[in-house]
Amino acid sequence: MTEDNALNAALAAFKDPRGRVDIRFGLDRIKQALASLGDPQNKLPPTIHIAGTNGKGSVAAFLRSMAEASDLGVHVFTSPHLIRVNERIRVAGRLVTDDELIAALERVEDTGCDLTYFEALTAAAFLLFSQIQADLCIIETGAGGELDSTNVMARPSACIITSIGRDHERMFGVSDIPSIARTKAGIMRSDVPVIISQQTENDATQALLEAAKDKGANVILAERDWKDSLEDQSFVFEDDSGTVRAPWLGLAGPHQRMNAGAACAALNVLGLPHVTKATMSVGLREASWPARMQTLKSGPLQKVIGGRVVVDGAHNPAAAKVLAQAIKSQLEFDEAKPIILMAMQGNKDAEKIIAELAPYVSQFVMTSLPTDTGQEGSLGADPNKLVKIAQSFKVSAQAIPSLESAIAKLGDIKADTVYICGSLYLAGVVLALNEEPIV
Repeated sequence: MTEDNALNAALAAFKDPRGRVDIRFGLDRIKQALASLGDPQNKLPPTIHIAGTNGKGSVAAFLRSMAEASDLGVHVFTSPHLIRVNERIRVAGRLVTDDELIAALERVEDTGCDLTYFEALTAAAFLLFSQIQADLCIIETGAGGELDSTNVMARPSACIITSIGRDHERMFGVSDIPSIARTKAGIMRSDVPVIISQQTENDATQALLEAAKDKGANVILAERDWKDSLEDQSFVFEDDSGTVRAPWLGLAGPHQRMNAGAACAALNVLGLPHVTKATMSVGLREASWPARMQTLKSGPLQKVIGGRVVVDGAHNPAAAKVLAQAIKSQLEFDEAKPIILMAMQGNKDAEKIIAELAPYVSQFVMTSLPTDTGQEGSLGADPNKLVKIAQSFKVSAQAIPSLESAIAKLGDIKADTVYICGSLYLAGVVLALNEEPIV
């Protein structure tokens, strides 16, 4: 059996929650499993727990890059993966090996706790992080907060709440911004610092502040307790400890200012050894996070399409708005509007996502979400329905269900710029087709 097959076999032991009526989301199962494993989630190095709708992965990337630029060993747990499941777990600065992950998953399975796919990976990550030496641990929630499988640590060193928006409403059973914010705020702990990033939704900040007060968390608030700015690519962060300057940010897009600011605020709170303003600056400009406004290098897929190809994982209205603003800014320099290749999960708010992007694109090519992504929950939207939505906004659109055929069609069109968005699952397949490294 190959390593990939062995790892897939280990993962197959755990439930995929799609369409299952017998699965109840909560923390009882994973708490029971972790107790059987000796509660590894409470035996970690200083830990930062991150929740929010958008920006979690980018904040984690900035944190990791700054810490590693300071010669610190860093554990990271993020989701979803783009190409291989190993991407979700970084141990002391490297991707977990197949053998390590298989061994951890086997121990998790031996608990007999009937876990879901995400619960099992979360438990495996905690187990590995407790066994391998590091100086910092970064834990990103999945889609939730209060009932997220990662929310089992007794006392993280700090929490971060990134931008709150609408996504996964069916999972939470709420759809208004204050309720979503309170769900994310479930990771807050009494007397633990919580860094609240700048919010794009007016109701989110107040709801988060009220939740922090109820829980007794120590709030560090964007625009009150720190300032950040991005002018002509130069980033500046200022708080009571001083100023961090970076000539540019490693992650593209004006919205990354907020994410970099939250990461700087959190790292300053921890006061880790060897972290200086100079090493933070290095980390900010060297940060990388795939499928976030990522321009593809020359590769098999890019050569077929030709021109500039940008991949972004935007998959909800708030993220689409950020992407739209980035495209709008680029149109100040480009003569022609770009084409968008899009696929998305069937449970996404396609109308609002497309509405944000429609004013800034020449046409949409709608395709099907690949079904062999190795992800949980990856059921795709009908591209013909997406076409009708785009056409309702007076934008040209066509449906090409086969991703391979859609890419070939883009090659025939020969657009100057193509954006590929709508799903991180789609982004992962595209990066793999272009042979982009993920390290």
